[in-house]
Amino acid sequence: MKRIFKIWLPVIFVITAISCSENDLEPADKIEVPEGYVLVWNDEFDNGQIDPLKWTFETGDGTDYGLPRGWGNNELQIYTTSDENARVDMDGDVSALIITALKHGENDFTSAKLTTNGLFSMRFGRVDVRAKLPKGQGIWPAIWTLGDNRSIVDWPGCGEIDIMELLGHEPNKIYGSVHYVDGENRKGESQGYYELTGPDFSEAYHIFSLVWTPETLTFMVNDVKYHEVAIEDDMKEFLRSHYLILNVAVGGYWPGYPDESTAFPQSMYVDYVRVFEKEGFDTPEPPVLDIEEETLGQNLEPGIAQHAIKEGFDDLGNIEVISYGGGGEPYIDTSENAIDGELSLVFDFPGGAWGGAYFQMEQPRNLSNYSHLVFALKKPESLADAEIKLESPSTQSAIFLINYESTELSNGFVEYSIPLSDFHGLDLIQLDIPFAIWNPFDASGDFVAATVLIDNLHFTNR
Repeated sequence: MKRIFKIWLPVIFVITAISCSENDLEPADKIEVPEGYVLVWNDEFDNGQIDPLKWTFETGDGTDYGLPRGWGNNELQIYTTSDENARVDMDGDVSALIITALKHGENDFTSAKLTTNGLFSMRFGRVDVRAKLPKGQGIWPAIWTLGDNRSIVDWPGCGEIDIMELLGHEPNKIYGSVHYVDGENRKGESQGYYELTGPDFSEAYHIFSLVWTPETLTFMVNDVKYHEVAIEDDMKEFLRSHYLILNVAVGGYWPGYPDESTAFPQSMYVDYVRVFEKEGFDTPEPPVLDIEEETLGQNLEPGIAQHAIKEGFDDLGNIEVISYGGGGEPYIDTSENAIDGELSLVFDFPGGAWGGAYFQMEQPRNLSNYSHLVFALKKPESLADAEIKLESPSTQSAIFLINYESTELSNGFVEYSIPLSDFHGLDLIQLDIPFAIWNPFDASGDFVAATVLIDNLHFTNR
């Protein structure tokens, strides 16, 4: 993996140089260049169409990119390449890139996600994006970056810089954040915010900026600094190159979900994207990538997931357990407290943020001959509810524990028996995630710290 990283790094810079040729740049007399900088890449969106030499689309629900459905955040939209979702058009007297989220029916949404992945990347400098933002409950526009090594190191080990995120129910407030893997292989982040006192961000264009040096990441709105992050020794993600991303998501754990107050369509208008470098800046060499250092969470022993499965139940085949989240993902362990076999599986949720864990089968399997999902949990009284989700390659469905009665077992466990018919719209012929538990809540609806033991998971007929 390290050899791959070293091979591709020079190619990235060659691509950058090609993308930044003088023929690709807007004439300098049309662009206000910050003092001490030179323009190296830009798109003014004034040619009537999206430039395929500068932007590429990511499409679908995230599974084609190695993410759980919903782009890892339980988002609702499907990203497309349709000009209904992304086009260059006039917004008054501004020629802009317009990314539009559309509602086609109940829980049926489309939008667009554009990136410069493989076409342009940057490492240090300044980014200015002039944009007007959408609003509404469940609407989530973003201007951000990911590390070029995203294909070989999982998020957040690739690094993420959120130049701008807005939660649609707070249209006067934007966030600037960074996400990374810290020195203890846990998710690290730093976040600041900026609030308008006048008309909200949907009423006018504003310039969202990132100033990136080897020492700091500085976030600004209209040249006003509101957040700065010092790049510490365990933040090497921000000493490597990143590509740019523009998108409008619908729903997710953080923004919540659209309701009857949400109007569609909702659009983000981007007047321009400009990238500058410091004049005379001598770019230092990037650190060598250490995959283990930048990998979130644990190195789990092979087969650890089997401790949650009923002994003798073989219809799930080879299976692995994956922990994922935005800081609320559980630590995975085993316990000698079990009701089936010698060990149960432990999910230790830290609380405070969204997260969960799921079982992934090696290949999809047909479980349509069963009527019920059965599993045993040992959970604290503070855990009032959690989401149980099953998925196939094309469908997903969830129930909530609070809606089901349990049967007391020994050793503090209770058993749930969930009719598979309650997982509405689920394709049981091609099931590949036979169990997931997400987002333990307390009675107030807050993410709760909870140690959950899971055992005797199987499918049966009742």
